[in-house]
Amino acid sequence: MAVPVPSCRQTVYTRGVCAVPLRKDREEDEVATKANRRAAGPDSGRRVAPELRQVDPGMATAMQRSVGNATFGRMIAQGPSGPKVPHAALGTRGKKRAQDEVVERGDSPPANQQKTEAGAATRATRSGKAGATPSVKGKEKRVEEEIGNPTLVFTSGYDGDAEQSLNGNNDIGFEQTATLRRADGMQTPAADAYDFWQEVSDESRQIVPTSENYQPKKAPRRAWGVDGPFRPPYNDEDGNIINAADRITFVDNPGFSTSTRMSAGYFLVDYTVRFRWKVRKKQGGRFTKAEPFWESDEMVHRVTSAFDADNPEEAVRVNHQAAGNRTWNVQLPN
Repeated sequence: MAVPVPSCRQTVYTRGVCAVPLRKDREEDEVATKANRRAAGPDSGRRVAPELRQVDPGMATAMQRSVGNATFGRMIAQGPSGPKVPHAALGTRGKKRAQDEVVERGDSPPANQQKTEAGAATRATRSGKAGATPSVKGKEKRVEEEIGNPTLVFTSGYDGDAEQSLNGNNDIGFEQTATLRRADGMQTPAADAYDFWQEVSDESRQIVPTSENYQPKKAPRRAWGVDGPFRPPYNDEDGNIINAADRITFVDNPGFSTSTRMSAGYFLVDYTVRFRWKVRKKQGGRFTKAEPFWESDEMVHRVTSAFDADNPEEAVRVNHQAAGNRTWNVQLPN
């Protein structure tokens, strides 16, 4: 049985051989034919290049912003129907818009730019670093906190017996606290910021077992001196000092009380004790009393008791006057 052969009207000849054309060849022929039909212009048979198309003013403005005035000027072709632009320019404009969108969605500017503090972009230098933004190398140096003026709060009261007698075991004294609070907003511990110390001076008269005819023995006023443990380095092991982050508190019991009492054969006729406090910015190193420092007013406790020599065994009232309470806004010297 014979095999049908396609007509040569449906074939093309290659090297003298009749062959069936491929589908791709037919599509290319159709495209070429349509292109030739579009090439004919509407005006008197004039022909317009297929790569040019009409541009309206809005498109022209958009293209100027996209590619710049100079580039846009080179792309424009003046003709009877107004400015025209190559089709390739439209593709460029679309491509740039896509690039801008990617940058806007990103977390950082392009690799060759760097934002300034004002939000604008500066072109990178040859070293790759923007000149307006210097680099910082190494660890940032810690800025020392400014030491502000603290507050000193003093409270006191009488803490002893209402009466005393020559042969009694009498408790006569005061209780007091002096609290230095660091300035508001500070983070530096108070013990690291301030040198704070307490000074004392006292005098008394008392009857002792060796007194003749119950004559009081006088202890003259002592010069001002640092009062025992109430100074740096604020040893808080015995409970006399509370060393907290925001404050330093001196807890004191001046007088003849607690561990020191008026034992049998002793009678306290009068007793005066004075206190003051000094504060300065911590200078570092070993504690000294050197100036400059801020100094408080004197706070004074007093006790008097009228002994009756004719009735030495009689209990007698204790008259007491505590220094009271006081608050100072400390003004540290420079």
